Amino acid sequence: MVNEPNSPRDEEEKRLLVVLEQVSRRMRKELALLGDRREDVVGIRQEFWDDVRMNFSDSTEVGETWSSIVQQAELLAERERSHRVASEAVERLTKQFDSPYFARIDFAEKGYDAEVIYIGRASLVGEDGETFYVYDWRAPVSSLFYDHEPGPATYRVPDGEMIGELLLKRQFVIRGGQMKFMFDTSETVGDEILQAVLSEGSDTSMKSIVATIQKEQNGIIRDEKHKLLVVQGAAGSGKTSAALQRIAYLLYRYRESLAPDQIILFSPNPVFKGYISRVLPDLGEANMRQMTFRELIEARLGRRFEVEDLFSQTEALAADDGSPAGESRERSVRYKGSEHFFVTVENYLKRLEQEGVRFHPLRFRSMTIASAEEMSERFYGIQASDGFGTRAAGVRRWLLERLQSWVDSQMDEAWVEEAAESASSEDIQRAYVEVRRSGGFHDEAFEDEDHMSAIIRRRVAENAVAPLVKAVRNYRFLDAVATYRELFESRSLFAACAPDGKLPLGWEWMLQRAEETFGRKLVDHEDATPLMYVSEALEGFRRVEGDILHVFVDEAQDYSPFQAAYLRRRYPRARMTVLGDFNQAIYLQSQDSGGFGGWIRLMSPEVTSVLRLTTSYRSTEQIVDFTKAILTAEDAKGITPFNRKGEPPKVVACKDGGQLGEKIAADIEDLLGKGYGTIGVITKTAHETGNASAVLKELLPNDVSIALVTGGSAELPRGVSVLPSYLAKGIEFDAVLVWDASDDLYGKDKDRKLLYTVCTRALHVLHVYHTGEASPWLPRQGGRK
Repeated sequence: MVNEPNSPRDEEEKRLLVVLEQVSRRMRKELALLGDRREDVVGIRQEFWDDVRMNFSDSTEVGETWSSIVQQAELLAERERSHRVASEAVERLTKQFDSPYFARIDFAEKGYDAEVIYIGRASLVGEDGETFYVYDWRAPVSSLFYDHEPGPATYRVPDGEMIGELLLKRQFVIRGGQMKFMFDTSETVGDEILQAVLSEGSDTSMKSIVATIQKEQNGIIRDEKHKLLVVQGAAGSGKTSAALQRIAYLLYRYRESLAPDQIILFSPNPVFKGYISRVLPDLGEANMRQMTFRELIEARLGRRFEVEDLFSQTEALAADDGSPAGESRERSVRYKGSEHFFVTVENYLKRLEQEGVRFHPLRFRSMTIASAEEMSERFYGIQASDGFGTRAAGVRRWLLERLQSWVDSQMDEAWVEEAAESASSEDIQRAYVEVRRSGGFHDEAFEDEDHMSAIIRRRVAENAVAPLVKAVRNYRFLDAVATYRELFESRSLFAACAPDGKLPLGWEWMLQRAEETFGRKLVDHEDATPLMYVSEALEGFRRVEGDILHVFVDEAQDYSPFQAAYLRRRYPRARMTVLGDFNQAIYLQSQDSGGFGGWIRLMSPEVTSVLRLTTSYRSTEQIVDFTKAILTAEDAKGITPFNRKGEPPKVVACKDGGQLGEKIAADIEDLLGKGYGTIGVITKTAHETGNASAVLKELLPNDVSIALVTGGSAELPRGVSVLPSYLAKGIEFDAVLVWDASDDLYGKDKDRKLLYTVCTRALHVLHVYHTGEASPWLPRQGGRK
């Protein structure tokens, strides 16, 4: 079809050529600069010492030599920074040449002529520094595209509100510098654009799709009013995308006062961390700090204890399901994640302000340097109003001084003499250098040798107690475990601290369990956060990263109310954005809390906003309707599929495990032949994952790669991935094959949301297999074969 002269399409393609020429011109300049800077860096590195005047003959010459080294190092650092900036500019321009913008709006501010504005992932300014060819999607004016249809429109700027009329709203799909689609729209983002993007195959990392941000997502991204933003979103509704784009927006909006390392994102697992790692760099920003809650626990407790993780806890509970021990453990998990227990621990900490903190005595071999009683006396000798942190720091200073005095007292002891006699040649050489620097070894050497011997004795004594010094510096003299256990060893103490004065059901079992695990330096997952809280509270939250200004929590429904409250205490200055889905609350610790636990109660209602995303964009309409039917009518209420058609999900009955493996293997070959790039075979537990992986490797050709995804995996490969249900959260696959959704495995009420979570990982194809009776939660009507 030939376009008519001067048609809108012709005009837009001419304009695109102008922009691409601007990008090319900038690219040539940046490439030339990059080449120059690379040569500078290589040259300076090669000639670094040739350009430094080395002379150590006297103090003046040493100073000049040092100054010369510093100047050369500063020059190298400046050139390296310039090289890095030029390299980043080339990368950004390369992306812009592929797709410089995705939208155009014509906006007439009240009292002024209309302005034509093009919007892309990054801004593009002409060489005059004034002509804007493209505006960054995060610029205030760009919100008009996301928030308004043609007609009266407003957008906010730092100084107030701009009022006017949106005259035109046009969208583009540009790939490889070629305009593929163009159309005008009256919707936030046209269905045609969404259809095109959502029909694409999945990748092993999350995409940055700023062209498809919806109005409700844009409200999340640009919210600056609230300190606590709680987002409940259906599976596939774009929660995580909105969170990452919100981070990019904040870094753009507050670039003078907010750095990426002042933002922290808590991800559900290591696989998900790798999955989202490319989004911010694609948007032109450095990645924020990212960690799992497990990593936080490991950093705090992992060096001293073997700490159970959430996945191991889940496996253990599944193994003991239905047994008396399993039921007791379930009660403990539910209680220790509750707000009741958090308040109990807080009340206990208040009591500890007066008495009860336990201490480790400071001992060297059989000698006591400082007793637990002395530490307690010092600790409680400091005013309670000064807080735990000041008290702990005071004891720390006193212990370090005590250690130094103790070392002084040991200089003539036999153990020091023995250690000095076997001193290493390195210690002897250091002692010699120290004496020589002080003017020794010129005339009479007897005193110098005595001096050298004293230095060696002190050094070996200090080396011997160095582990104690390190322990004191790290506040290891505080016995957080004994202090925490005390709460379970006294019925009257626990009842006095409980907000209702009552012991929880199963308190005796919890006491026995604490004695068994802590005695073997094991920490159950349900004890890890309370223990970490007590430990950090006693130290005055000394390791709290007070410079963190924004905390993001993804899959927030999986956090217990205790964990939510703990994060609030740990990052007291931070604004919080928490995102999750009630219907994907698959872990026991959060199932009694309605999905979001105590998140919405962390801050006052005046600074809290609770938002809901109901449209599911990830899956086809058929898959969304199927997965909604897994839920109760109440839980499924409001979930709306986006209008993207696909094949109906299949529920496949298998007579036994052998046939199940054969059918899944055959379907994998068929799906790979059809071009599906990512296929997820999802089992319920890690034990089943190992079996499924082994079976499929036997049945499939050698050229079909089968990746076994574990809790330690950091990346999601292309092709076929076999993984347990709890590692699939937040990830999507072109096709999902559910391994044995039988009544035996998914028959209990608590399995309902887990099955829903597993099935909602599918973009285009969903096959659910089962042996024996199918899970009662699977839809009964149609689709089965």
